Amino acid sequence: MDKPREYKRTKRFTKRLEVTFRAGGLNFRGILSNISDNGIFIRTNRGFAPNTTLNIELLLPDNTVSHMKGIVRRTIKTPLAVKNGMGIELTEKDPAFEKFVKTFYEDTDMSKDTEIQTEEPPTAPEYQIISCPLCGVKNKVPQTKISESPLCGKCKTPLVIIT
Repeated sequence: MDKPREYKRTKRFTKRLEVTFRAGGLNFRGILSNISDNGIFIRTNRGFAPNTTLNIELLLPDNTVSHMKGIVRRTIKTPLAVKNGMGIELTEKDPAFEKFVKTFYEDTDMSKDTEIQTEEPPTAPEYQIISCPLCGVKNKVPQTKISESPLCGKCKTPLVIIT
C-alpha cells in the first residue's frame, strides 16, 4: 500500500514554455503553465493517469533543453480545454532546470527554502436553509440577509423566518 503523499507547498511561478513529454513510447507536446522546485503543471489535452512516469523535455528561454523525469500526480480534464493539464512531481532534474528555477527566487528576492505563508481563508458566511411556504423550494439565505425579508428564489414569495 502506498504511503499517503505529504503536500509541502512551495512557491510556484507562472511561466509559459514549450514542453515535450513521453510515456509508453508516445510523444506529446504541451505548454508549461507553472513551475516550482519540485514540480510543474503542463497544459495539454492529453493527460496521463496519476502515477504515470514521464520523460520530460523543457525548452528553456535560452534555447537549451532541460531533461527531467516526473510522476503524474493529478490530471485535470474539463469542458474548457484551456484548463486541461497534468500536475507533475519531478523525480529527476538536471542542473539546467535547477539553475532556471533559481532565477525566479533571485528575481523575487526570496530564499529557495522560504516556506510559503498561506493566509487563513476568509470564513464562509453562515447560512440558514428556509423552505418556501408556497412552492416548497429550499432557499439558502445568508444570516446577514435574514433581517431584510428575503424572498423565495423561485416564486418570489416572502420567506417565513422561524427563530
